[in-house]
Amino acid sequence: MKDNKKTKKILSDLPHTPGVYKMLNDKKEIIYIGKAKDLSKRVRQYFQKKQKHPIKTLKLLENVVDIKFTTVDTDLEAILLETTLIKKHLPKYNVLMKDGKNHVYIKITDEDFPRIQIVRKVEKDGAKYFGPKSAANKVKTTFKVLKKILPFRHCSLDIRSMGGKKVEVTKKTIKYPCLNFYIKKCIAPCTGKCTKAEYQKIIKNVENFLKGKADDILTSLNEEMQMWAQTKEFEKAGKVRDKIQKIKDILEKQKVSDPNQTDKDIINYCIIHERAYFNLFQIRDGKLINQENFILSAKHTDTENNKEVLESFINQYYQIATDIPKEILIPHNIENSSALGKLIKSKFIIPKIGTKNKLLEMSLKNAQIYADRNKPSWQTESKLTENAIKDLQKALKLKNPLRRIECYDISHLSGTDTVGSMIVFTKGVPEKAMYRKFKLRTVEGKPDDYKSLEEVLTRRFLKITREIEFKDYEFKKARKKDKEFIEKHKDSDEENPDKHFYVLEKKKKLKGFIAIHEHSKKVSELTNLFILKSERGKKLGYKLVKNAIDKAKSKRVYGLVKNDLLEYYQIYGFEEVKKMPEELCGKSKKCKSRYKKDYTCIVYDKLKHKPDKSFTQIPDLVVIDGGRGQLTAGTKVFEKLNLNIPYISLAKKLEEIFIPGKEKSLIVEKNNDALKLLQRARDEAHRFAISYNRNLRAKRIKPL
Repeated sequence: MKDNKKTKKILSDLPHTPGVYKMLNDKKEIIYIGKAKDLSKRVRQYFQKKQKHPIKTLKLLENVVDIKFTTVDTDLEAILLETTLIKKHLPKYNVLMKDGKNHVYIKITDEDFPRIQIVRKVEKDGAKYFGPKSAANKVKTTFKVLKKILPFRHCSLDIRSMGGKKVEVTKKTIKYPCLNFYIKKCIAPCTGKCTKAEYQKIIKNVENFLKGKADDILTSLNEEMQMWAQTKEFEKAGKVRDKIQKIKDILEKQKVSDPNQTDKDIINYCIIHERAYFNLFQIRDGKLINQENFILSAKHTDTENNKEVLESFINQYYQIATDIPKEILIPHNIENSSALGKLIKSKFIIPKIGTKNKLLEMSLKNAQIYADRNKPSWQTESKLTENAIKDLQKALKLKNPLRRIECYDISHLSGTDTVGSMIVFTKGVPEKAMYRKFKLRTVEGKPDDYKSLEEVLTRRFLKITREIEFKDYEFKKARKKDKEFIEKHKDSDEENPDKHFYVLEKKKKLKGFIAIHEHSKKVSELTNLFILKSERGKKLGYKLVKNAIDKAKSKRVYGLVKNDLLEYYQIYGFEEVKKMPEELCGKSKKCKSRYKKDYTCIVYDKLKHKPDKSFTQIPDLVVIDGGRGQLTAGTKVFEKLNLNIPYISLAKKLEEIFIPGKEKSLIVEKNNDALKLLQRARDEAHRFAISYNRNLRAKRIKPL
């Protein structure tokens, strides 16, 4: 709100009582609805200069021109009124559950011979409801399983019991049962094939199944089987036995069980690109009986551990839920946990260790999987994505097409468990196989995003800096014309002439060479590494060693090196060998004597040093999450490594793009496709870093 006089007037009118406040824009549309224990204190927080607001709140306040409020007597009334108003007005900046048409319930009607139906809403008609379920197809699958075990009816007939097996079917005359009776999927109460009590027993078992009380069904069916066996009706007993086995088969697929028999729901979620993806596990009688997934619209909200998002889901879900347990496990606290707990008559628990915490972690993984399966259409290559890449290339005035974009972010918790993330977009599409994560080595104990970023970028780009430096050098097999150069500089004390020489050239001039001696299928040896004095100090030796190792046939490449050069090879990845292979010296006493005094046997294991496909590729653009400070950290690294790779930083507050060498930031329109592409990359790097940080913390905090 820019009108300070109006703001002061509104704030002065606010009472210190519970209530609901509504924020309106210049079109008098309600864009946000909130509740408060103290209206005056809560609303004033929005306008305190020292208060650091998240992006969502800043964008909200930019559009607010008026605030209206309604007072109530208690916190509970405030929660209920807020929920009602949000459903009615669907404000832009509130966290909203997706269209309720996606949610269904299983309904057991209140009749003499109840029907079981899939419905969209709960009515006050005396029926029993189970849900909400997040998708009708899952419920239909459940129906198929139930029909194989329990032959209930789901026709639309109105059947009334007249005592015993006598029934009255209103509005229709029934002489014969339908096909379901003959294929054993219904016991035909419509034609008096069963009594009301017999049918009610089936319905009771259906209820127990939906409640996760499978043990009760097994007990009931076992009693029935014994009854048929005692009356020597073995065919009927066999059919019941088959039903028991089917139920046991279903129970064997139960992967999660909890020795603590308290009924509980486990809720966890992740926020990706203005959507909150929730996973909910239902544990009843110690067994996981159901899993549901929900999507909430969370516009301008991309921070993890968001109290408003979690509270909004709990409030909206349990207003429509038909089965509320005694315990609800959640990943972090919410503002109105006490009032909400009283409203739904349940207890919120935030476990940190033990079995309950593992259940929360499992729920989070399922939420992430659900988010991945429901990824927006931009994650697949399309014309829009292609245009966004071209627009970004044009906006940054880059010569080369942006085929590969890398984005980096740093995450920590008060300086602990600091990690870095690298995500890759290829042609504007996330390529998760190329993502990499970094556990920081030089920064720990206190937050230092700049130093952390320097370490991550250095570790990543050291992988390619040598390849870039050596691009003018050519590695090739030695030819006859190279023999004179090799003979002049090779080790004259060498005893094994049977080796293959390779040379390193620059502009057709020899700069060095190396030899490979293939002793056997298992033992290859590098010898005669030589670099001209004029070329030394450029790490060209590593270039020769790398290419020679690639050419070697065996998986383990050996070498006998002078002791004063041992560290040089160890830096590259060679290790000392305790027992030298017999092939290296054979029966030569001279070699063995020299080995013990002046030389060390080393080995390079190719399996331990597989090349990383992601690190060997050169990006067309590097994006750093942050502002000018993060850009400066990036500049230090790229100048130190002498790399000419385009890089920028993207600051979240105003979505400013900082470019090296330019004082003013680049600001593009909010609906620009190029900016949206950068935001997606930034948000993905943020998500990936936070996920790794959480995993490290979970491993560090072990149960007692």
